[in-house]
Amino acid sequence: MKKIILTSVATILGTMIFSMTALAATTASFTPASVKVATGQQFNVSVTVNPQTTKDYAEKIEVNFPADVLEVTSFTMGSGGMALSQPGYDSIDNANGVLIKTAGYAGGISSPTAFGTILFTAKKAGSGTITIGGQSASFQASGQGAITGTGSSFIVSTLTVTPSKSAAAALAPVTTINGQTIGTTTAQQAAAALADYQAAAAGSTGSNYMTYVIILIIVVIVIAGYFIWKKTSKKQ
Repeated sequence: MKKIILTSVATILGTMIFSMTALAATTASFTPASVKVATGQQFNVSVTVNPQTTKDYAEKIEVNFPADVLEVTSFTMGSGGMALSQPGYDSIDNANGVLIKTAGYAGGISSPTAFGTILFTAKKAGSGTITIGGQSASFQASGQGAITGTGSSFIVSTLTVTPSKSAAAALAPVTTINGQTIGTTTAQQAAAALADYQAAAAGSTGSNYMTYVIILIIVVIVIAGYFIWKKTSKKQ
């Protein structure tokens, strides 16, 4: 009877340990979790991996995104990872909206680690979610495990145009949903500022020129008047 009880306890403990290990699967997350941008604007999404209680020696991350609204401009690997440039482990497919990147870690990682940063370009107005794909995988000493994660939502709005003195267009400030400014400076704003400066400079130059002409005319009149007065005085 005692042997049966011990066997049952061992079975229960083994099941609990297995369940805890299963729950400790590697996760991936995006920062920011939500973003709002304008058409044509670029924005960064950072990817962080968390091995939980396991030790991962490599991470393969698949990111899915709506290809009709977004495209990947570039990807920058995190400082601690060594990129694996092999077929099936390193690709950017803007036609189908799939990015796959893989990094190896010397000595392994067991805590949240910056995997990399994706630079997206908003192609047109729309909304959707950037998600962790099913090909994502973590590699431990004991084998390969799955990676799960939550998506990052986005909204792409049409251009917001405001008039300027030079009639050049400028974008209104774009902010994230949580209120943080993503960006305000654009090439259009720079062109507007340059045009305004050039107009002001041209107006200033014209004004100064007219001032010099008027002063010169006054001086000529004064000198001519002086000689006429002097000549008249001699005759008298």
